[in-house]
Amino acid sequence: MSKPFESDLVLSEHISEANLRVYHVGFETNKFRLTPLVEVIRKVIPEFAFGYHAGMSIPYTEMVERIVEAANTVYLTDKYKKRGEFGELILHLLLRDWCNTIPLVSKIYFKDAHNATVHGFDAIHITIEEDKKKLWLGESKLYLDGFDGVKELAKDVVNHVNADYLKKEFELIRRKIPQDIPEVEFWTNLMHKHKNLDEVFDTIVIPLVCTYSSSIFTSHDSNSKEYFEALESECRDLFNTFNTKVATDVELILLLLPVPNKDELNSELDVRLKNMQKI
Repeated sequence: MSKPFESDLVLSEHISEANLRVYHVGFETNKFRLTPLVEVIRKVIPEFAFGYHAGMSIPYTEMVERIVEAANTVYLTDKYKKRGEFGELILHLLLRDWCNTIPLVSKIYFKDAHNATVHGFDAIHITIEEDKKKLWLGESKLYLDGFDGVKELAKDVVNHVNADYLKKEFELIRRKIPQDIPEVEFWTNLMHKHKNLDEVFDTIVIPLVCTYSSSIFTSHDSNSKEYFEALESECRDLFNTFNTKVATDVELILLLLPVPNKDELNSELDVRLKNMQKI
């Protein structure tokens, strides 16, 4: 299946298992491919800001103005280092290109102030494969330490996979679902306040993305066998740590994206975002 953002030109899925996926960016002339990674993440901003279906109806005469508006929607501040929007962009990218999802609701589109923090799930997507429908409720972390990141993701699962939290979230999401979403009646029915949660839990997938600073890049600068062995060993350790912190019957997928320095990634994305705001 084609990838809407063509991230397979930058990323590869080094581990692809039922509950663990590991993404590899790699090197070019012995340097981490930071610029291509930043640029493919940047491509996500308009769809992330406006929603999947809104992009289908934007005329060329409004394109530049809408790009600026999309960039402004993410945030308008220099205090970006502790914000979570870039982690959410990465989550959106991985879900769309590697999990073949369709965004159901863009929650950031509904915030009422530019720098407001939008609470709730970081991504709300769906998949429809034949008669199998899944609701993807994603969480993301962008951390200096991968182990801290997966532990925080485990806490999110514990806090969010419960009847009270889900019902409150569904109440907010349900009235914002676009009417042209495929199988719209199924999704609005799924989120009805009287829907049996046993049926809901059977439909939910929770993807959890951790983008983190990895020490493997201090000793590796090529796509060597040793690099891939170190990558796999580190990510297996993170996966095992995550599994010791959470237990649930809901389907979970841990998605790991190691980078040399998450602060450098953050800063480069901030530059691109601000450039979009000025065009």
